[in-house]
Amino acid sequence: MMYQPLNVPRQLDGRIHLEDFSNPVWGQLIRRHAHRFLEVHLLVRGKAVMVIRNQRVDLPSGSLLWLPPETEHLTLEASAGLRRWHLCMRTPSARRILAPGEAAALLSRRKPTPCVQLGRAELRDLGGIFAGVGEQVDRADAVTNSGLAYALARAAVATREAERSTEPTTLHPGVARALSLMQGDGLLLDRDELAERCGLSATHLSRLFSLELGQTLRDVRNRKRLGRFHQLIDSGTCQTLTEAALEAGFGSYSQFHRVYRHFTGRSPSGREH
Repeated sequence: MMYQPLNVPRQLDGRIHLEDFSNPVWGQLIRRHAHRFLEVHLLVRGKAVMVIRNQRVDLPSGSLLWLPPETEHLTLEASAGLRRWHLCMRTPSARRILAPGEAAALLSRRKPTPCVQLGRAELRDLGGIFAGVGEQVDRADAVTNSGLAYALARAAVATREAERSTEPTTLHPGVARALSLMQGDGLLLDRDELAERCGLSATHLSRLFSLELGQTLRDVRNRKRLGRFHQLIDSGTCQTLTEAALEAGFGSYSQFHRVYRHFTGRSPSGREH
């Protein structure tokens, strides 16, 4: 499991921020990871598809999702313009704020991931609370912690009162294995080699991806390659577009250029390659 650090000052119980997926590619490029915090995701606009552990969860606008600490997840797909509040809270603080039974349910990784669909009024109210708390980041620590506690408590109330819940779908082991491999050297394998490592034929694996994720195996691999490409460029690991494209798993710069244009509707950066 890969832990992704969250920059939470020691004196604060957690943090809250708005994630804006304005770039149509970036919503599909987040690597599988986990945090040592309780997480609450509130989708105020757009929709997303997440893989949580080995389950697919479809999240339309108005979804309120809870992720217990150390829960492995990734955003597989996000609509352009997705806006999602991300609230995280240290476990001791969450236990102090939530009712005992509620804390046991929302903090345990052994229980199903709680995910509910909010009505329009509740979404507006809870989104307003999250936004208000998000504006307190530069205020006194006690004020920020009080706001975080109120936001978490109101999210728990909204979860209890929600009329509809979202049921996750367990992925075929071959699909889960392929997604895991694509976190590493799986992006450098061709389709047949990837399928062989998953114990399936390439045709069967491709069919499962379309059925269970609503995306072709090729599209998922190319999106992840684009994500790897951006990481290599942004980190300075690769100095040219061609070098980064090949390192990310594309067979050639022309293939990379074609895929980039397909997913973004524009050419790559005008930098020399």
